[in-house]
Amino acid sequence: MPASSESRRTPSVTSSIKRDGRKGPAVARRRIRRRRRVLARSASSRRTWQLWLPALGLLLALGGWQVLWARHAIPAYMLPSPASVGEKWWLLARNGMLWHHTSVTLKEALLGFGVAFVVGVGLGYPLARFDTFDALVGPYVAVSQAMPVIAFAPLLVVWFGLGLLPKVIICALIVFFPILINTIVGLRLIDPTLIEAAWSMGANDRQTLVYVEIPLMLRPLLGGIKMGLTLSMTGAMVGEFVSSSAGLGYMMTLGRTAYDIPMVFVAALMMALLATLGYVGVSLLERVLVTWE
Repeated sequence: MPASSESRRTPSVTSSIKRDGRKGPAVARRRIRRRRRVLARSASSRRTWQLWLPALGLLLALGGWQVLWARHAIPAYMLPSPASVGEKWWLLARNGMLWHHTSVTLKEALLGFGVAFVVGVGLGYPLARFDTFDALVGPYVAVSQAMPVIAFAPLLVVWFGLGLLPKVIICALIVFFPILINTIVGLRLIDPTLIEAAWSMGANDRQTLVYVEIPLMLRPLLGGIKMGLTLSMTGAMVGEFVSSSAGLGYMMTLGRTAYDIPMVFVAALMMALLATLGYVGVSLLERVLVTWE
């Protein structure tokens, strides 16, 4: 009797195992879909926070600024109120003065960045790939960065005059080194076996550069571009401090000499806004271009 009852239970156990086996893939698929939905929601939540956190930081900074001004922690002639700066911004924007000086600074910064990018990438490639050239030129490049650019600025004005050229050169000298270093680092981080694999499949030097080296060095290079665009605004302002008749640096000098502190703040905040827009723009470009990681 016990044996017969055991034999009667055995088919039911076997059938349940078979049913569970058939349900297994379906259960796994449901779990995968559920996991994907959770990951999608978390990614959407992260993107939302990435959009709102900078705005929250800006509001906190404005709130702290307003509190400092209201409590007179800093004299009003040194720290104007956010409202007075906003009024000055609106006035300068309406009469066109702000946009004129902004366009001048932007032109100087972009031209200087373009020169620095061409020279930095063009010099960084042989420095990264040829040890002899690196040993010959590398120390002099490093020494050139040990000298402050602001010390050469008056000489550049004497040599090249008061026009656009000295400001572009000053901007290029400031931006050049980060782009150069990131180019060298990006190229040296590439696995040599990948380049050898491309050669073994018949790729020539141009094809290896276009299809292997440039894509793999893109992220470090874009990091240098982000830093360079930010520094290009600083370089343009340094050049305008030395000698200029237009630009945001000139507007800051004008406001300082006239004791118009809100004007100084407007020029400084406009400079910060331009640098931030350049950084964010390159970051978005990086998400579009670097898709394989």
